[in-house]
Amino acid sequence: MNTAAPALGLLLSAKVDAAHGPRLDGLAQAGGVRLQRHRVEAADPGHIDVAFFSRDLYEGSSLRKPGPLSDAFFRVADAAPNLRWLHVCSSGQDLPQYAPTLARGIPVTASTGVTAAPIAQTAVAAILAQSRGFDRWLASQAQRAWQPLTGDARPRDLASMRVVVLGAGAIGQEIGRLCSALGLSTTAVRRRAEPTPGFDTVIGLDQLDDVLPHCDWLVLALPLNASTAGIVGGRQLARLPRGARIVNVARGELVDQAALTHALATGHLAGAYLDTFTEEPLPAASPLWSLPSVWISPHNSAAALGHEDRVVDGFADRLQHWLAAHAAALGAARR
Repeated sequence: MNTAAPALGLLLSAKVDAAHGPRLDGLAQAGGVRLQRHRVEAADPGHIDVAFFSRDLYEGSSLRKPGPLSDAFFRVADAAPNLRWLHVCSSGQDLPQYAPTLARGIPVTASTGVTAAPIAQTAVAAILAQSRGFDRWLASQAQRAWQPLTGDARPRDLASMRVVVLGAGAIGQEIGRLCSALGLSTTAVRRRAEPTPGFDTVIGLDQLDDVLPHCDWLVLALPLNASTAGIVGGRQLARLPRGARIVNVARGELVDQAALTHALATGHLAGAYLDTFTEEPLPAASPLWSLPSVWISPHNSAAALGHEDRVVDGFADRLQHWLAAHAAALGAARR
């Protein structure tokens, strides 16, 4: 590598450095830049231009409470005077750790779409399992009771059910595609009612109240921001037909959790699969834990062995594009 090439200081984890360092070096070299990799534990903030918050650094964290690895990373990133870009492992930009970087006006890019397949598979697995009666079979098994589903207790045909997905990004589209493949009717709700892969119909957010009375499954798969916080409140839950169910694989703050708990406890909603909550970890005292119709996962619907590598692949792709746009400016700044 030509030592006269401009240097780019990259903050990254020891794990990513060991597994992917040479690959990242090659991408930088192809972009006319000499990469200087700085592991979090030994990094000098003054040498950092780009920071990569990889999935392994999120271990031990919850949505609102950073773990020690996350804290160590952001202590360096927040102190880096020359930081130009932060790429993060999450699909959104609402984690509190990102706020200082955003406040500095530094671009923050998320791993949007990287988790789409596993999250969608988890959501649809819950829809399929509860629709087919597994919640009742498992309850019978726990009681060692042989209780077949007969008569009116038998599950409805999937083809008679309608899934309404709030949000039609990568995750929402994959949920729509999988539900369509299973024969369910699919409706997407998004800001603009435009044709979207995976859905039979698409409506705007202003039509949400109109579609809720005809919804069997309401799935939340949209980002949290000022316009979406509390988008499903008590009024929206009341418009769902008795016996409808809800899935939340997005953010807990999208839903009025107290109203949701009431709708489930009273039987207005027949069940739910919830991966996200207004407070995480979900407090042990929450009544959601003990409601038999509720399935809970600890904000873990994206869990998959290939997740970390997909996040790195996404960063590597973005790094190529970033270098193409910024290498010349980086060289000028170093002169």
